[in-house]
Parts: sequence; structure tokens; C-alpha cells
Amino acid sequence: MARTPLRPDDPTRIGHYRLTARLGSGGMGVVYLGVAWDGSPVAVKVLRPELAGDQEFRRRFGREVAALVQVKGVCTVRVIEADSQSATPFVVTEYAQGPSLSEHIDKQGSVRPDLLYGLATGLAEALAVIHAAGIMHRDLKPSNIILTEAGPKVIDFGIARRQDTTAMTKTGMMIGSLGFMAPEQISGHPGPEADIFAWGVTVAYAATGRSPFGAGNTHSILYQIMYGDPDISAVPDALRPLVEAALAKDPQRRPTAQQLLDRLTSASRRTDRINDTPTQVILSQTWQTGLHAGPLPPDRPADVNRAPAGEPLAAAAEPPTAMAAVPQAPAAPTPQAPLPEAPLPQAPLSGPALPQAPLSEAPLPPAPPAEAAAPGKIPVTRRMAIAMSALVARRRRRPGRRAAGRPRPK
Repeated sequence: MARTPLRPDDPTRIGHYRLTARLGSGGMGVVYLGVAWDGSPVAVKVLRPELAGDQEFRRRFGREVAALVQVKGVCTVRVIEADSQSATPFVVTEYAQGPSLSEHIDKQGSVRPDLLYGLATGLAEALAVIHAAGIMHRDLKPSNIILTEAGPKVIDFGIARRQDTTAMTKTGMMIGSLGFMAPEQISGHPGPEADIFAWGVTVAYAATGRSPFGAGNTHSILYQIMYGDPDISAVPDALRPLVEAALAKDPQRRPTAQQLLDRLTSASRRTDRINDTPTQVILSQTWQTGLHAGPLPPDRPADVNRAPAGEPLAAAAEPPTAMAAVPQAPAAPTPQAPLPEAPLPQAPLSGPALPQAPLSEAPLPPAPPAEAAAPGKIPVTRRMAIAMSALVARRRRRPGRRAAGRPRPK
């Protein structure tokens, strides 16, 4: 993420952490680059003063941070510390080094197919562990995804938002990130399924550098999200059926994060690193370093036709954390559609296949017999035995006897 110098009104220390630069800001607060007591870099998010004065927010913030510390995914940043009782609430996470997905797309235009499959898998894994902890991300978008050398890292997840009952402020402004909101998020009742919708939009956006719901003014984009069909024709075949399922208007027809992850990792093959998770196997087969390099693709869309990478539209309020889905028109619940059986890649999308050498079953050579040594006794090696034999032979010579040709000492 891009660093900017601290401003005159920025704090220089929060808790036990020294702040050195700004990393970004949004509706919840400001994120700083900090230094821990051991010198390691951390990301410190300081919440806005108006949120600090909301006691209900503080209580929810404390409950959710308790759940966040349990999130230990491959593609999520680790929460180190949080304080909901101080005058300025804050949360500290590990610092993920690398460009954000929005910065990468601004430079490269899109994400290569091999990286895209690893990106989709990493984001599904992150949402799976976040949802398993009983929380939501609520704002998955390219600027909240860091492309590290090891794989994508999802940041800024699960922090409590204001408990509003509608997605519209009193002035009529929409809350959230334009183009990355689910239909039920627009109507003010998002649940975990909204994160799945955001996953589909993000993967489609990364594939082409364009929003699947097009560009234009706020009302036209929101109308397309609510009623239009997304344009995902440029998404690779291996991912298109899953993206289409994730972008279903009905939240109950979308797959869960774990279902997405299971389908994406079903093509993973065993590697030499037997302790790797399925996500790590996929990343080892698809992810590559050198994300900053490479020329722009010749068909990069013009900036005028590209949708913004998800800038917050309002900072005064945030979408609620209600877990109920939007009530649907039919009286009977809509059955959840099965995931499409799309062919997933059976080998890395680029580069040679990884070796799958079987484990050796040859017996180990028998160890030489060793005598049990008495306590404190040093085991005798062969070299030591030879030296001791030579010493004994010299001592057995009779006094006064000398070797032939050696002069008698005076």
C-alpha cells in the first residue's frame, strides 16, 4: 500500500506502537504504519472520534475483536491487539507488504489468468475463515486486498459498523463502495451472502479491469446491480460459473464461502509440502512474484470506461451487521441452487507441472550396535581406539631400549 507522511494533526504513538506513516483512510478511520516494541512493522487502524463516542459501537467493537483474534487464515492478516476502552479505539494487525489489488489494476490493467485463479481461491479462503468466526467482512473490494509475494491478503475485515437500519443516510447518499455492494446491501439488510456477491464482483473486475455492472453515475450502477445482468463474458472458463453463481440477485441462491473454496481447491494436486493447506497448494501452482513488473496488456480499457475501484461514498454511517437476508417476494423459501459443475484447471495455468514424487519406502540401514556406556563415560570411537593402542605399545617398551640408529641422549 502507498505510504504518505504523517500530517501535523496525526498522532505519533498509539498504545505501545510508534506511528511512522499513513497507509490510507476511509469511513471507519485512518490506517497508519506502525512499529512494534520488537521493531516489526504493523498496521494500526485508529477509529474516528464520532465512533468512539458511540457506546453501542464500543460494545460491538469489543465483541467482534474477540472473534477477530481467532481468525487465522492463510489469506487474512493476523489481528495482534485491539482496545475498545481507550479514548481512541484502535486495532492492530500484521502489516502486509505489497500493492493493493486496485493499485495493481491501475498499473497493469487486469490480473493475468494464472494469478486470477490464485486470487479467487485466496479470497474464498479468507471469507470462509471470517464467516466461520461468526463475522462478516462487509467491504470486500480491491483496495482492501493486498498482493503479497506469498499470495493475496484480505485486510480491514470484521470491524463493527454503525447499527443503522438502512443503507441510505439522511442526505440520501449511499453507504458502501460503489459497484461492490450486493442488492440486499443497497436495501439495507446485508448478511454474509453480501460478501459472496462482493467476491464475484471483485474477481470479475480483476479479470478485465472493468466492473461487471458497467460504468456511469451512481444511480445507473445501482440499478444494474439490482436488476441488470452482469457482464462476465471475459472471466476465464474455469471461474465463470462460480462468479455467475456468486452474483445471483437472490442471496439464498449464492454459494457459501466454504463451497466456493471447496470447488476452487478440488483441482489441487499433492505436492512435496505435505503440510500445506489446499489453498497453499493452489497458490504454489498459480501465484507468481514480480507483481509490479510487466507491460500493460494491449487491450487495456481506457480509464474513462473503467469503474472506480470502490471508493467509500459516505463516512457518517456504515452498513448494519444484521445476518438476515433480504425478504424475497415468494412466500416459500427459495432452495439454494447447487454449484455449477464447471471444469476447473487440473494443472497449473502456466509453467511446468509440479513434481509428485512418491515417498520412499526403502528401509533405513541398520544402525551399528553400540555398548551401553556407564554414566559419565564417553563412547570410544575407532580413531580413539587406534590412538590408545599405539600409546599402550609405546609404554610396553623396556626402559633404556632405543630404536636402531637413534643416538643415546647425553
